[in-house]
Amino acid sequence: MVNGRIFHKTTGLVVLIALLAGLPAAAVADVRSELNALVGEFNAHAQQLDSEDVASVKAFNEFIRTRVAGHWDTRHMATHLLGEEVFEQLSRDQQWQIQQRLETTFYRYAYEILDAYKQAPLVLLDDLYRGEEGQLQIKIIGKPRILPALTGNLYLDKNDDSWAIVDAGYAGWTYISLKRRVYQRKLARRGVEGMLAWLDAKNQRFFADYCQPGLRPVMPDQVSVLCERS
Repeated sequence: MVNGRIFHKTTGLVVLIALLAGLPAAAVADVRSELNALVGEFNAHAQQLDSEDVASVKAFNEFIRTRVAGHWDTRHMATHLLGEEVFEQLSRDQQWQIQQRLETTFYRYAYEILDAYKQAPLVLLDDLYRGEEGQLQIKIIGKPRILPALTGNLYLDKNDDSWAIVDAGYAGWTYISLKRRVYQRKLARRGVEGMLAWLDAKNQRFFADYCQPGLRPVMPDQVSVLCERS
């Protein structure tokens, strides 16, 4: 249970393991610089976000939408959670629906991580370096309100001419490795619609407080849809 809580708190922006082999040195430096800027902006929002302040909620959502969400590779995650063969057999609409639910889930993680690290900003440590398996890595450390200081893993890969988040975790475990069986079991037992409903329920519970009339217009479209269904 403790491990689950620790993973839950470190699923987002914590120690980075970047699968960027093949990028030139200058591009790696650019990624490091951009990540540093993102972490700084994230920390600033952590100090300002107040669920009763519509402007601060809107600003955080715009930050995620314009600065972070474009780096989420939800197709990669969906493919590896369900298995490539299974995912490719789904219709394009089903694939899109699953990717949308994953994106909503990552919005939720962003809010949860921001809340956990409000009093202890995340910090990039040192430069990118190559790990034992050849991946480039960079450390970020943060201390949540209840637990000791933690480090985790954010896995990146090349995405066209940029970089993409393809997984996250800590201590050798990743979101995909921990959740793969759960997703596959939900799909096998409940079908696509049942699995989507399971994801919706988890996200609806978290975003319930953000479904107030004053906040709903500034929430991401995926969250607004959940609000309408609740």
